[in-house]
Amino acid sequence: MNPGPVLAVEGLTTRFRTRRGTVTAVDGVSFSVGRGETLGLVGESGSGKSVTAMSILRLVASPGRIEGGSVMLNGTDLLQLDEEQMRERRSTQAALVFQNPMTALNPVFTVGWQLGETLRAHGRGDASSPAVLQALRDVGMPDPERQAASFPHQMSGGMRQRVVIAMGMLNEPQLLIADEPTTALDVTIQAQVLDLMKQLTHDHGTALLLITHNMGVIARMCDRVAVMYAGEIVEEAPVDELFGNARHPYTAGLLQSIPRVDQPRGKLPTLPGAPPDMSALPGGCRFRDRCPRAQERCLSHPPLAEVGPRHSARCWLAQDAAEFETMEMSDAA
Repeated sequence: MNPGPVLAVEGLTTRFRTRRGTVTAVDGVSFSVGRGETLGLVGESGSGKSVTAMSILRLVASPGRIEGGSVMLNGTDLLQLDEEQMRERRSTQAALVFQNPMTALNPVFTVGWQLGETLRAHGRGDASSPAVLQALRDVGMPDPERQAASFPHQMSGGMRQRVVIAMGMLNEPQLLIADEPTTALDVTIQAQVLDLMKQLTHDHGTALLLITHNMGVIARMCDRVAVMYAGEIVEEAPVDELFGNARHPYTAGLLQSIPRVDQPRGKLPTLPGAPPDMSALPGGCRFRDRCPRAQERCLSHPPLAEVGPRHSARCWLAQDAAEFETMEMSDAA
């Protein structure tokens, strides 16, 4: 019998009330992540990825507000818990690795003290606990005793990122959310941190939600990919299927913009225009003003529908193509 997903998000909607109007940053988003699985959440800046992560852990600050949906973590809807119950689950059942380790760590406390605080907050120990040094060893930190006594500013960016990952994994959560965990790192350290996260999630069976705009990171790390655009999921598929058979024009544009060593140098293709104003979203397909294949029917809003095995896309043309392929297969049979 297959266990259910560690995380199941359904219809998640988060809005911000601003002077310019209501911004729907996350609009009816649904996805799931299983034990030991890595789901990549990808999209350009402003697509709603980070707000999705903060909504899952109920860390959205005012004027933001979660206004709909459910976030099931091991069968419990986090949106129905009171704040004390939610606080108990943060770090122990679900943890977040922040984008910038320098701002995630407190500059006036040692690394060991901050790791110990993660244990102390849940009655599991303090800075003197053997688990603190073991967590630093687990993330490949050299001389963990000395590093535990160090302050964040005394460490390199890569070492600080390892500390943040150690902090996220310290209480052995079932779900780890990593929000752009390698953005501030150079390429060599990026590869080390990604390999480290992959190893840790494999060893602990942790479900990993990896948020990034880097398609190279997605290809390296993920089992499945969900593509976000203007607050919505526009395509979801296993990673090999998405890279080999992208069905949504936005996904295809992202993939075409990746530099490749087997192609001659030159200007990379770009998507024309800009994402829509999130406080005044257009009706119909939100990508249509930038889409080279837009048609009149795109004035109506497409659902996220199946276009292949474990593959869904929010595009009328992709859905038409899938129906045509199904008919051809039926006729051939």
